[in-house]
Amino acid sequence: MTKQRFFTALIALTAMLLMTTMAMAQGAKSFAVLPFKYTGPQKYSYFSKAFQASLENDLEWIGHVEPSTKDVSAMTTPGNSGDALNQLRSMGVDYLVYGDIAILNKDAHINLGVVGEDGKSWETKGKMTIDEITSWLEEQGNIIQGDIFNRPGYGTVEESKEAEKTMQTASPADSPFIVGGNDGYQEATLNPQFKYEGGTESIGRWRSQTLRYSSYSMVVTDGDADGQNEVFILQSDAISAYRFREGKLEHLTTFDLPKNLISIRLEVADLNRDGTPEFVVGAYQYDTQYSDTAPEGNPRSSILRFEGGKFKYVVKKYNKFLGVLRLPPTYLPILCAQKKGHSHLFDKVVREAFIKGDDIELGQKLAVPPFGNVYNMIYMPKELGYQIIVLGNKHKLVTYSQSFERLNETDETYNSSGIAIPMQNTMVGLGNSNLDTMVDMYNIPFRMVTAPLTGKRYELLLNRDLSAVAQLVSNYHYYSQGEIHSLVWDEVGLNLAWKTRRIKGQVSDIALADLNNDGKKQLCVLVNTFAGLGYTNRKTMVLAYDLNL
Repeated sequence: MTKQRFFTALIALTAMLLMTTMAMAQGAKSFAVLPFKYTGPQKYSYFSKAFQASLENDLEWIGHVEPSTKDVSAMTTPGNSGDALNQLRSMGVDYLVYGDIAILNKDAHINLGVVGEDGKSWETKGKMTIDEITSWLEEQGNIIQGDIFNRPGYGTVEESKEAEKTMQTASPADSPFIVGGNDGYQEATLNPQFKYEGGTESIGRWRSQTLRYSSYSMVVTDGDADGQNEVFILQSDAISAYRFREGKLEHLTTFDLPKNLISIRLEVADLNRDGTPEFVVGAYQYDTQYSDTAPEGNPRSSILRFEGGKFKYVVKKYNKFLGVLRLPPTYLPILCAQKKGHSHLFDKVVREAFIKGDDIELGQKLAVPPFGNVYNMIYMPKELGYQIIVLGNKHKLVTYSQSFERLNETDETYNSSGIAIPMQNTMVGLGNSNLDTMVDMYNIPFRMVTAPLTGKRYELLLNRDLSAVAQLVSNYHYYSQGEIHSLVWDEVGLNLAWKTRRIKGQVSDIALADLNNDGKKQLCVLVNTFAGLGYTNRKTMVLAYDLNL
């Protein structure tokens, strides 16, 4: 009898929760954001739709106030709240958001308004620099959610409380964290490992056991879609999979690659959007008659999947360089392909690529900056647009605007991996000379990473190359030390935000990922111990830094 009452109560509770959920879904109000009216230079005309998409995302309150699915692309911006109310009633939504923006020099003038079905309206306007637009929109979105949608914890009252709380809990003057600033270094609240020098303590940093091979690339991801991340390390002719367990990397499996390849890059992305990622292996294969004075070879890339604890080929052999780029405006990972060039290692054309059966099909041509290739560039979000960062042949960072205007070049060099491919700078049709042609080495850079770690601005994470020998010998690309730098754009150039203490050994790759499956991302660094020239006797270890203590 007791069991019967228990199950009756359980069924009643389940039905009540189901009815509450359905009622919440049915009772959710709707809002629509109209495309903003834009006045200003043509290069910023995309602001109209960018504002619309940004506010749709910021204003969504799931189960309470959700964006309408009605098409508003052809609707015009209302001139006043009365016109907005008429448009709202014709659309059948509960709230209508509208506005206009004018760009004059580097200043933005924005008018933003909201009208509700009850006829009440809310309006604001602001003047700011272009760089401040994103934060201004987020602030107004919070105010609208609180003051208009009545969402708890939002609105002008909560803004005042948060400002007061921030003043009361400012960082102490003796904080051990140091970051880069306009005046050199200043106190901050970062991991103590991000201090430049000093001490041997390992607070906030984890180090793996030593792995007895040299490594070229690393990704940390849920390779088999089981909810737990694995660590995948690319060697010269193999990929090894590990999982963090009891403070160490537990070996899962090793997949052998062809012995006659130079591994270049290991990328991971869910290319077919089925929930399980694909592994893209970029590699280069020398011809059988290879010699130091007449090097010839071709790309040989492949794509694999990791299922049931084992790797298997999806595409076994492809004769172009394959990589993954995160293209704006969605920044979803896209497979890209590039042919071998004639006078340069890489052809000038980069194309989107798609898996078709056990082969690759090429898509549209991508617009890329000069000397950009599938391995040396990244798109970094900036307010409502983006910048393109390219690591040139000398591994200096070159920053381009989205219209490919060259903005800045760094003095320092970054992300040299030690993976060098011989190439000849001979004119097309002249062939190779065994005696008179100097063989140059192209050092494939490892990946750059962007993320908003210490604020709303995106940071560029990469390794600062440190080697006295490499500065003197042009074809020498092995580095005995490195530092992970975070750079931010300050409208003049890429400026240092913070950096780790110096790392002994050659940094070969970096990642932002949850390596130990604790729900928090770490800065993961792949390091090869430095044992002198070449990769002989080098060993691998992985470092993981807590991002905020």
